[in-house]
Amino acid sequence: METKVYLADVRKLENKKIFNDLYSRVSPGRREKADRMVFPKDKYLSLGAGALLEAALAAEGVTDLTMTTMQNKKPCLLYRKDIKFNISHSGTKVMCAVSDCDIGCDVEQIIDVDKKIAKRFFFSEEYKALMRCESKDSYNDLFFRYWTLKESFMKATGLGFKLALDEFSISFDNGSISVKQNFDKKKYYFAEYDLKDGYKYALCSADKAISTKKVIEYDFDQPNNETVLTFV
Repeated sequence: METKVYLADVRKLENKKIFNDLYSRVSPGRREKADRMVFPKDKYLSLGAGALLEAALAAEGVTDLTMTTMQNKKPCLLYRKDIKFNISHSGTKVMCAVSDCDIGCDVEQIIDVDKKIAKRFFFSEEYKALMRCESKDSYNDLFFRYWTLKESFMKATGLGFKLALDEFSISFDNGSISVKQNFDKKKYYFAEYDLKDGYKYALCSADKAISTKKVIEYDFDQPNNETVLTFV
């Protein structure tokens, strides 16, 4: 199975008609999650992420969306253990990845960051690299590059934030991305997607190289009209 990456923007859900149409199409469980959100922004992100996931699973022939959890409480399909997935959201963006291997994805909006955060939470080599940045913009860009790669890795392991950010390090050697870690013997692979839209997007898979150079942009207003973006 080819790993597939989906992206969408939830701003269209500010339109009540589009929101209600999407709300009516998703599963009851996803509607319940959206209903629990207090603020409109959180409702849009919850509904959007769930709808994106359900569309991605439908494309793989999944008809039963019954969920359970793995050992570390990571959600998985009860009746299709052969399909793995992960979702993420930030700002107005939602991201989803589906695969037949353990997978993690992360999207983060690039904002100004207090340098104390990297000093406190990042591995020393990563912090030193950030300190070599010559401008605020380059610092923020590298910080969120690290952050998305690290979080995608944490999610791919199944441990999430049970794994501390400074227990492992991300390195860039000759244009390739690797992780230094000593708590399992799996090989982890990474991919990044640069849409030049003020966000960072990262993907990590366990024991399977990421061959996809594409992301699928999903339109909540026109769910049958997807745009495929190709990256070198």
